[in-house]
Amino acid sequence: MIQCFVKKEYAAPFGLLCMPRLFSVSRTDEKASAHPRVMHAHDDLVEVVLVRGGESRYYVGGTPYDARRGDLFIFNSGVVHDEPSGPDRPVATVSLALGGLAVHGLRANALIAEDVSPVCHLSETQTVRLERLYDVLYDELTAGNDDGAHHLLMAVMSLVQQFRAAAADGRTAEENAFAQRIKDYIDAHFAEEFSLQQMAGALHVSPYYLAHVCKEATGYSPLQYVLRRRIGEAQTLLITTDLPVTRIAAQVGYDNPSHFNAQFSKAVGMSPRTFRREYVYHA
Repeated sequence: MIQCFVKKEYAAPFGLLCMPRLFSVSRTDEKASAHPRVMHAHDDLVEVVLVRGGESRYYVGGTPYDARRGDLFIFNSGVVHDEPSGPDRPVATVSLALGGLAVHGLRANALIAEDVSPVCHLSETQTVRLERLYDVLYDELTAGNDDGAHHLLMAVMSLVQQFRAAAADGRTAEENAFAQRIKDYIDAHFAEEFSLQQMAGALHVSPYYLAHVCKEATGYSPLQYVLRRRIGEAQTLLITTDLPVTRIAAQVGYDNPSHFNAQFSKAVGMSPRTFRREYVYHA
């Protein structure tokens, strides 16, 4: 294995508060994997590893995962991982290490929530796309083009996030069950004071994972889902009852009638009173 290191510091681009710092890029062929990278952790770095060929079994936080071509592994900082290989089970990989990572809802230097799988399997087309980008990144870094390498890092991370989101479409039965728990919780509590942190605490998961699963399952963020449940319930009450609009607003979770009117009008395209007038038949 030949590892190239970045020597320059970079300011955050595109108005971001901070930019991930590319630390190194590695490329290992099956022959070189006779000298494996054994159990270790990085205190302040995240590793993103793509398996290009061969087969092995990696251990992440003590849990075994099969490793074969197309498997994309993410090792958060501080997570102990073991990548056994050798003459009897050669593995080819490309990987990068980055630091200074700040993702909303996650601890520093974490790219995924602690309670989600660190691996997803890519299709052959996805594998080839990401493999080529890794190769360009590696070549630019070995050529001394640190600036180009940092910009390519953003392209790699974009593909990684895209491919992981696509893989979530094939989520496990356990994840499907959790998505249903999210919807059940919101259905039971949408009229109450609501925050993402409070809901995540009640369901014993990170806010990031909660938001991810909710978005994948419903197409909406948790807060958007709450809003739509409130407005939908308000529409039902407007159509089926004679309750005053202010009472309906309070019943679906709005203490401020003006705020309710604004949210309702934005979602439905007309005010609550107009909706009631237009959708309720008066003999």
